[in-house]
Amino acid sequence: MISLVNSIFKTYLGRYRRELHEHYEFPLDLQAAVLQDILKSNRSTAFGREHDFEGMWRQPDRYGSRIPVRNYDAHKPYIDRILNGEERVLTHEPPAWIATTSGTTGSVKYLPIPQRAVTEIHLKGSWLSLAALYEKDEELQVFSHRNLLIGGAFKGMHEGLNIPKADISAVIIQSIPRIMRPFYIPDVALATAVNYEEKIEKIAQLVAHEPGITILGGVPTWNLPLYRRILEIHGGENMLDVWPQASVFMHGGVNFAPYRKQFEQLFPKPNFLFQEIYNATEGFFAIQDKDELRSMLLLLSNGIYYEFVPWSAYQSEDFTAVPLSGVQTGTPYVMLITTVAGLYRYPMGDLIEFTETNPYRLIILGRTQEFINAFGEDLLRSEAETALLMASQETGALVRDFTVAPQYIEVGKQGRHHWLIEFERPPTDIEKFNRTLDEALQEQNNNYAAKRGNDFAIVRHKLTLLPSGFFHNWMRERGKLGGQHKVPRLANHREFLEDILAHL
Repeated sequence: MISLVNSIFKTYLGRYRRELHEHYEFPLDLQAAVLQDILKSNRSTAFGREHDFEGMWRQPDRYGSRIPVRNYDAHKPYIDRILNGEERVLTHEPPAWIATTSGTTGSVKYLPIPQRAVTEIHLKGSWLSLAALYEKDEELQVFSHRNLLIGGAFKGMHEGLNIPKADISAVIIQSIPRIMRPFYIPDVALATAVNYEEKIEKIAQLVAHEPGITILGGVPTWNLPLYRRILEIHGGENMLDVWPQASVFMHGGVNFAPYRKQFEQLFPKPNFLFQEIYNATEGFFAIQDKDELRSMLLLLSNGIYYEFVPWSAYQSEDFTAVPLSGVQTGTPYVMLITTVAGLYRYPMGDLIEFTETNPYRLIILGRTQEFINAFGEDLLRSEAETALLMASQETGALVRDFTVAPQYIEVGKQGRHHWLIEFERPPTDIEKFNRTLDEALQEQNNNYAAKRGNDFAIVRHKLTLLPSGFFHNWMRERGKLGGQHKVPRLANHREFLEDILAHL
């Protein structure tokens, strides 16, 4: 029976493998088709009528010059109309879900999502990611055993529209066809429960005795505590003692590089696959299609049209976006998305950089809010994480979590960066760690090196070590537990840092 299921699944997956190859051969054609479809299908909406989608869908090259860039606040008047029951505001289809999302500091945002968007954006992105796995390993059998589900929260019904309200991962789990649900563990209700800590403990107790799990996934920083708890319950030395058939860990949300060594120790199998995915409430954007590459393939056929704004121009607020055909490698961009879910030229809060344009592959540099430019250094999250990884490798350290903020110049005091780190395993030599981190930061960022030269503008960073479990407790107190929330890595202010120090 299992062989038959996997055979049928592999045959069905063939269509997505063919579509994956179209990303290599006809990327611009895929994007043109997506934009035309969005404009045509939504031309009778309130937004479409206001912006002449009827006249534009046959000439989509006019789109970028005719539609202003709109962040969430600019979309909110339209969203409020939808939440108040008005039909055909942003999309032709009615909303089937209200997706909830919130940043580290922001209040809850509500995004009405039609079922079409769930299917075309998120579920299709998941199928394409599985297709990429089968491109790497033809013998992979996803349904030889169960697959582990850990989702966000299902939050009941929206008061006004009487449709379900949930985090996007819970929406996706709730959308799994019933015929496929026996191949997943735990059940949908537990996987999408609201209380994250209770959910993790119940899942750990349940799956520690599950005879086999094939695919796992999630945010690395939230999965590591789960696996440690499972090992406590099971008694094994690594996760392969628990699940010998485990084959894939699909991850996203944070840079995997600082955690890869820990995961390789947990899953010590030469052919174990680690696949990075880039998804969010607003869309499913990219997948790691080549195991030897750190970059991800931009998905171009799943209901999302892209434009890109150079980061330097975006900061000045006087910018012109370029379509996919105009991007260059090595340039940090802010990504604008237009989607079948009714977002129009919406800036994602991520900084990305293309590593190649044939096909289009990218890496995530950080969040647009996650940088430090207190002294003209313009340090990005990716640079800080790379430097931290170099210092950790040099001193045998393993980092659990960290955050960085500026310590401003005062009378009689020079400025510097202040690092707060919670180690999984502390460095063997803390002075060597600090020295290596300082040198690596200068190597990664020329502006930082110039300001550090001869202690000209800033002196070497300050390091504060945090006790084990600190960030978990801090996030809990702020109501930010769960895979949807991440510890802020870099901040160009001291709000997070001062709050952390107050808790210490």
